[in-house]
Amino acid sequence: MEVTVAATLWGLFSAFLIFPLLGLPRFLHRAAGTLLAAELVAFGIWHFGSEGCAARPCAPFAETGRTAASLDIPLLSLALLAFAMILGLRIWRLHR
Repeated sequence: MEVTVAATLWGLFSAFLIFPLLGLPRFLHRAAGTLLAAELVAFGIWHFGSEGCAARPCAPFAETGRTAASLDIPLLSLALLAFAMILGLRIWRLHR
């Protein structure tokens, strides 16, 4: 799970820095930043909400944070990166 979170954070931060340099539309830059912040919040909710879960059942919001950080946001990030690559290739073909 931590590997998925780390890879998602790395990929989204890279996209956040690279998208403006590649001349991609501003909404993609904002989407990468929003997903980056959402991943950090979801991971924080899971990490701090699941503290001491061995002694008692985990709170529902901790499980929601875990699901969001390990599945939902990484899949949305892959979709964003795929869309950005397709859009970038189309722009590159038009200007070639």
